[in-house]
Amino acid sequence: MLSSQRLTWIAIAVVAVAIIGLGYFLFLAPANEKSAAARPEPSSLPAPAAEERAPAVAGPEAPVTPLDLDLDASDDAVRRLVMDQQPPEAMRAWLKQKDLVRTAVAAVDAIARGESPAPLLPFLSPAERFAVLERGGRMVIDPKGFRRYDPLVAAFAAVPDTTWVRWYATLRPTLEKAFRELGYPDVTFAERLQQAIGHLLLAPPIAGDIVLERKMMSYAFADPGLEGLSAAQKHLLRLGPANAARLQAKLRSLSRLLRTGGGK
Repeated sequence: MLSSQRLTWIAIAVVAVAIIGLGYFLFLAPANEKSAAARPEPSSLPAPAAEERAPAVAGPEAPVTPLDLDLDASDDAVRRLVMDQQPPEAMRAWLKQKDLVRTAVAAVDAIARGESPAPLLPFLSPAERFAVLERGGRMVIDPKGFRRYDPLVAAFAAVPDTTWVRWYATLRPTLEKAFRELGYPDVTFAERLQQAIGHLLLAPPIAGDIVLERKMMSYAFADPGLEGLSAAQKHLLRLGPANAARLQAKLRSLSRLLRTGGGK
């Protein structure tokens, strides 16, 4: 649901999935959405289908030296890896966070389960408030609010796919180590990452206004099909039609490249 209170910016992401090969998934999360998604028991996690499993394939063109880092002391190495490629200015600020790899892995896991990663990524909070307006007798999200997300989507899209995948290939051993800490015995992080991307790509495209209906203390999508989407998918749609489409196109491209060139 959309809160009428101030909304917290959230780049879902993946500091190390931006850092890793995927980048920030950008989300708009309600400020009152504080409870973290409960971690499911390993036995409840669905095994990925055969086509979801990342194949063992060659890495990026230039030689890559995989880094198996100590998770408690990995932040500096991750920052150096990303900064060597002169990333967009917005990404430099994101890199100031701590425990980058664990945070990225936990966020990807939450997204793959359809949960909001907002409790994991509270560090971007704009002054602008969530706004609605009346148009044609209907209540809709104010399209002007979508512009707040243009710079972050642009930063994600500006980094070449091959750079994302190179970061991922370099950090993959460390990412897998962090994912094992979550307690899933039969799924790898590579598989979980593809599940997360696939889940976001299932969010339907929206053309035109996003119509809302007022609840007691919040708003909901008026379309039952949209309101029935997962929290992660609804956050993606709240970026606005243009930003959501641009982000999905980038994720689709990255997913293909990860399957064919970034597995190892």
